[in-house]
Amino acid sequence: MVKLSVIVPAYNEVNYIRGILTSLRKQTFTDFEIIVKDGESSDETVRVAKRYADKIVSSKDISVSDARNQGAKHADGDVLVFADADTVLSPNMLQRIADLMENEKLVGGSCRKIPANRNVLDRLVYEFVNLSTFIGVYLHVGGAHGNCMFIRKDVFEKIGGFNQKIQIAEEQELVRKAMRFGKFVFLLDYCVIEHPRRLQKWGRIKLYTTWLIGTLRSFRVSERQAYEKVR
Repeated sequence: MVKLSVIVPAYNEVNYIRGILTSLRKQTFTDFEIIVKDGESSDETVRVAKRYADKIVSSKDISVSDARNQGAKHADGDVLVFADADTVLSPNMLQRIADLMENEKLVGGSCRKIPANRNVLDRLVYEFVNLSTFIGVYLHVGGAHGNCMFIRKDVFEKIGGFNQKIQIAEEQELVRKAMRFGKFVFLLDYCVIEHPRRLQKWGRIKLYTTWLIGTLRSFRVSERQAYEKVR
């Protein structure tokens, strides 16, 4: 059976981080560690994280890619699982991941995400994004959500982790590189619940446009990309 390391990047997440950490502590699978990579928060994020996390790494980072890479360096597991502070996992999510990764041909995977609010339009758009991401796996152009993805640690290290130059859709380039070593999957029957805070702050048009542009720009990493630091 594989051991998992769950890495949660966080920056001033005191209002959200308890949700992801409590959902992790309610998992049916138990052979895993929780690593919170804190970006030197000025609020009570670390105090809350200490109640649940096995390891807390507090240091500056330049992007969420950098934060995830730093957290991965402290991981003892065979498989790295990346989740965000504003998401919640179903109780058997880690068990599903562990079962999948018993297949040595599989290098990693991701799953759907849905908004915590019950707005029908938002749910439809999220599901459209999920379907597009699912199709992206078969087209080999990407195929993951950063708040719900997992990858073998040795493959992650071989490809050098996340590209720190990419701040939007950073997971897509990682998936493309990982596919050189084996199969990557996207689970349609599992999902994480995401707090729609960016949706509330930015509005639908800005958020959905940012997702699209970010995916396209992940093919051109030399271009400067700006993304609000919230995790």
